[in-house]
Amino acid sequence: MTAAIHFETEAFDVTHGKPMGRHFAGHGFLSAFARHSSGDTPTGYVGNAKLGAEFCSFVKEFRPESSPRFIVAAKAGALRQVGCLFTPSPINPAQTWQRELHGARSWSLCGVNHTLSSARAMDGLTSLLTAAVQPWDAIICTSTASRAVIETLFARQEDHLSRRLGATRFVRPQLPVIPLGVDCEAQTRRSERRDEARSSLDIEPGDFVVLFLGRLSFHAKANPTPMYLALERLAKRHRVVLIECGWAANDHITQAFSDARAKLCPSVRSIVLDGRVNDVRDTAWAAADVFCSLSDNIQETFGLTPIEAMAAGLPVVVTDWDGYKDTVRNGIDGFAIPTMAVPPGAGQHLATRHALEVDNYDSYIGQASTAIAVDVDATAAAFERLAADPDLRRRLGANGAARARERFDWKVIVEAYEELWRELAAMRTAGQEAPSPESMRGFWPARPDPFELFASFPSVPFSNQQVFAQAADVTEAEVLERLSLRVALVNASPDIASAFLLAVWKLAGSQGTTVRGVLAAHPNTAPALAVRALLWLAKLGLLKAVPRG
Repeated sequence: MTAAIHFETEAFDVTHGKPMGRHFAGHGFLSAFARHSSGDTPTGYVGNAKLGAEFCSFVKEFRPESSPRFIVAAKAGALRQVGCLFTPSPINPAQTWQRELHGARSWSLCGVNHTLSSARAMDGLTSLLTAAVQPWDAIICTSTASRAVIETLFARQEDHLSRRLGATRFVRPQLPVIPLGVDCEAQTRRSERRDEARSSLDIEPGDFVVLFLGRLSFHAKANPTPMYLALERLAKRHRVVLIECGWAANDHITQAFSDARAKLCPSVRSIVLDGRVNDVRDTAWAAADVFCSLSDNIQETFGLTPIEAMAAGLPVVVTDWDGYKDTVRNGIDGFAIPTMAVPPGAGQHLATRHALEVDNYDSYIGQASTAIAVDVDATAAAFERLAADPDLRRRLGANGAARARERFDWKVIVEAYEELWRELAAMRTAGQEAPSPESMRGFWPARPDPFELFASFPSVPFSNQQVFAQAADVTEAEVLERLSLRVALVNASPDIASAFLLAVWKLAGSQGTTVRGVLAAHPNTAPALAVRALLWLAKLGLLKAVPRG
């Protein structure tokens, strides 16, 4: 069973100046579909003949012997012969209504999630429940964490419809979990150029090389502070080289990373490469000993680069967060670093400001990221183990490579897609047709508190009894210097000032204080702000969460 692929150039293009994860995922999927799909006539669904020609050209580049064809939107009824339309994004209400013109059983709709934290994504998903979605439709969830987010949005919208309209029957699409894929063969070839790559970057035989590859964005991807702090500790005992192979949205972000490196890891040799260039990415993958991605943002739902690293035979150090929870086995493929976020209820103000367009999307997710802490001590410990033990690096790298081949290779993923499409076809043939058709607590179903919606992301539960203490050997001057860094995001947050963060740091002291103690000491401050301050300071390595006995 196959599907027609909804093709728009932008969704699959990785050659423009600012590619994002969804572009690489889309390009990877379509190139894999062209190579590994079971049919000899891959079909595109396009807006016009020009796009159809682009689709056919793309497919033949990867499968010259194939005979691709396309269906234009004006003749969408031809999708009946294919049976399924796949879109490289979640299905949307408009698609369901367009299908109604031809009959609900005409074909299945299938999409895949990417970012789920944007207003557009949340509105589209919640709107499905009042559209003509059918049980033989599906949104492929790239991780169990992303499925939990979609289920939360659906539940909120169903609650609203029940209270407002007395609705009792709801129709959801299927929500299977199928990860994104990786070209394991290509990644293996990259790792074979190790000596050449390290020589080209003047890396010495004894250097320990850590690679971050991906978009450089401290507000929307991964704040580099925990990684920089952990590597600086490591540099006291090892020669450490950090390769950051990526791209930034603008020069201001590039400078912010440079300032943070100079301040937080001055003992680490830093190499910055342009990750938009294929050959440069190849060099980066080949030169590395370890891959690191400490994602800490709600806009991330899967994370492609860790499985690329595993396929390249590299051990990985990643956060125990979002889709990374599904892909990396702690102590087997690498190390999963604990994360902590403020509890549900502490972010409704952020959601409301975003809903009212007081804050734009970048500001919203940036502020949310400040309340998500990554364990710096655990990160440093993971780096130390890997730097000191080449055999461990080889063993974990081999484990990851085997796991990538078995579970994440695009051949496996395309087979899983086609099996899903067969299942949807069986439902469409046999099933009964579903009818096409906020709570009263004063909130938008599609604008929840981010820390309620993404409660499945962190690995460590939050409690008012949690104790936070000052990190060792950090002075007041150091606190102020770190808070002044652009990557600290203090200046971008309208609710919390450096003076308040400093006051919370002082209150914690070397012996520590509970969350409840901080709240009691600041009775005139909103509890949500005080809790965010604690996690903010922990993210920056100024406080640490003391294990509860």
